[in-house]
Amino acid sequence: MIRTSFVEGAGGVRLAVSESGPASGAPSVLFVHGFAQSRQSWSRVLQGGLSRNHRLVALDLRGHGDSDKPEGEAPYVDGANFAGDLAAVIRQLGLERPVVVAWSYGGVVVGDYLRHHGDEALGGLFLVAASLKTGKPARALFGPGMMSNARGLLSEDAGTYAAAARAFVEACPARSFPPALVDASVQLMQRVPVNVRRALLSRAEDYSAELARCRCPVVTLHGELDQVVLPAMSSEVVLASVRQGQSAWLAGVGHAPFIEATADFEAVLETFVVAAWG
Repeated sequence: MIRTSFVEGAGGVRLAVSESGPASGAPSVLFVHGFAQSRQSWSRVLQGGLSRNHRLVALDLRGHGDSDKPEGEAPYVDGANFAGDLAAVIRQLGLERPVVVAWSYGGVVVGDYLRHHGDEALGGLFLVAASLKTGKPARALFGPGMMSNARGLLSEDAGTYAAAARAFVEACPARSFPPALVDASVQLMQRVPVNVRRALLSRAEDYSAELARCRCPVVTLHGELDQVVLPAMSSEVVLASVRQGQSAWLAGVGHAPFIEATADFEAVLETFVVAAWG
């Protein structure tokens, strides 16, 4: 059963949270979604077998889903806000040494957290095609699924944005998503205001230094056919920076392995969580 609640994040921003599994006393896993997505991205995992033995928590980032959407760009450009939001969820829900699972743009949020809070409160990082370098210097690390649609994703015209959102969602899997899933994902993306989208994609960040200082275990999981965040992001940025890095590569999988190859994704994640809790 999915439990829904709200947490007060940085600056009083209200963050929507979904939970499954034991309420306490079990290894906890905190899921962070990607650009213009929501906690609904993780629904299949939250309702799957991992919830039998693990406390699973997924949040809507500020500006997304059912979380508050402050006006302007400042609440989204300042990484201290995202770092504070993540810290608030961990603290207020009493998550003990959670493994943080960051997908795509969720890597930026994790990078913000490491920059402002370090990794002492974390059990490990599970980076799923996660962006740990962004902006113009990182363009070569992003594929056509992102680059071809970026202009439309920043548009204030509703029709232009909807078309770009659909093209982006359709570019995520190596094989096509079911039409109903594409429609639902596009509808969720349409809830993200233009000020949020523009702020997020305006950021130029490199979290290599934060990764190098990280002492908790790190695993990268990347679909070999990812055309949104290229596999080089994991190999050339993450694994080149971390001290305790391991990698998992999924053949025939694109940018959404937790949907495209759920069983494989869950197996790798469960092994990592058990080892991190040791």
